[in-house]
Amino acid sequence: MTGSGTLDVVAIDHPDWSSFVARHPEATCFHQPAWASLIATTYRLRAFALVQRDAAGALVAGLPLVEVRRPAGSRRWICLPFTDMCGPLATADGAVATLLREADDLRRRMRVADLVIRDAVPVPEFSARDVAVTHRLALGVTAEGRAPKRRGSVRRAIAAAERSGVRVRLGERQSDLVEEFYRLHVLTRRRQGVPVQPRRYFELLWTAMIEPGNGVVALAEHQGSVIAGAVFLTGGETVTYKYGASDDQFWPVRPNHAVMARAISWATEQGFAWFDFGRSDLDNPGLVRFKETWGAVAEPLTYVSASGDVAYGGPQHALTLLGGVIRRSPPTVCRAIGELLYRFAA
Repeated sequence: MTGSGTLDVVAIDHPDWSSFVARHPEATCFHQPAWASLIATTYRLRAFALVQRDAAGALVAGLPLVEVRRPAGSRRWICLPFTDMCGPLATADGAVATLLREADDLRRRMRVADLVIRDAVPVPEFSARDVAVTHRLALGVTAEGRAPKRRGSVRRAIAAAERSGVRVRLGERQSDLVEEFYRLHVLTRRRQGVPVQPRRYFELLWTAMIEPGNGVVALAEHQGSVIAGAVFLTGGETVTYKYGASDDQFWPVRPNHAVMARAISWATEQGFAWFDFGRSDLDNPGLVRFKETWGAVAEPLTYVSASGDVAYGGPQHALTLLGGVIRRSPPTVCRAIGELLYRFAA
């Protein structure tokens, strides 16, 4: 299917788009075709890419999208649902503004209700809103020759975890993610009062991203038990913190600090330039402070919408009303609600 002018609609795993992402210096884990395919497969959605070509047919700009439907039935194109931050990619010859205007024209002709980009873009016609902040940590040394400085509270917490016998390992088997981490993830989401993703999502996350080498799961062990863990995804020059989970009974031995320290060390050893701590909502100052104690720098996270409906979306936002029920119910309820409703929160 081809749009007007140089705009093409291609399969999310089209070789031209895959190659473009692999070469682009600003691509992250969320631009990888495997990520959008994973979302589409888990929630029975359609993933594709809009790409712009030059006169010779070479790809110069592109945008991964997933089509979702609201419960009432209207369609939206999102870059990307269940994703903290993802926007268009372009070369020096590609114009992001042109790509997005053509994409918006195409979605209007196809009677799609909205085009949502989870990143700031240079298109003033789109409505923009700062929805959260992200935190990025420069790995290694800065241009001035200094390494980012962790606050004393972080250094003390890491030392306390080591003294308490907490050890962190990187997962080598699918069961490390879909059994050990998922068990903690369910406990954490129940404690937060939000539904948990279906188990099949983590099965696909292992096969699509982690097993091929585009991410790791780090697990903290204490006295023979896994008590905390986190999932980190990789793409381009960046390692992105995607999920964290823990058993709150063991917080006094600081397993979450141990996991984060191990992940940052691993990212540095692997030669990545950036460590992305992910999204922090504006109403969660405690999480913001935690990330800043590692030396990370906050940046606004802006979402834009062609229709002006910037506020819609986000699984935790859409399912907040279920929080009380989830917190008072056994973990199986958290899982059941996620199986039934999570896909509608895109």
